[in-house]
Amino acid sequence: NTKLIVVTVGLADVSDKENIKNIKNSVRKQVAEHLLKSLSVFHLRGGIDYGKLNFKHKIMMKMVYHSIKNKPTESLTQEDKAFIETYNKKADFVDYDSLNQIADAIQ
Repeated sequence: NTKLIVVTVGLADVSDKENIKNIKNSVRKQVAEHLLKSLSVFHLRGGIDYGKLNFKHKIMMKMVYHSIKNKPTESLTQEDKAFIETYNKKADFVDYDSLNQIADAIQ
């Protein structure tokens, strides 16, 4: 009766159903099949401060940004649009109240 709890933290809007689906699919690819039955997944929004990124991460984010910017506008997801909007800025979407659901699951 082991509980497995996975918490993801990112910039993706956790109220967007498409984002949740993508996050869950990503987690499923990384967790062994026999563990999925005991798995609880929680998604939290985090933040980013581009000014604090190291050189390697700045280059990586720049590549992602240009990759998204080169997509046709009509194919952009909400996550893509949010990335473009927050690129090279400081963004903080942290909601400490969202930790309550994780604390409840642990007990």
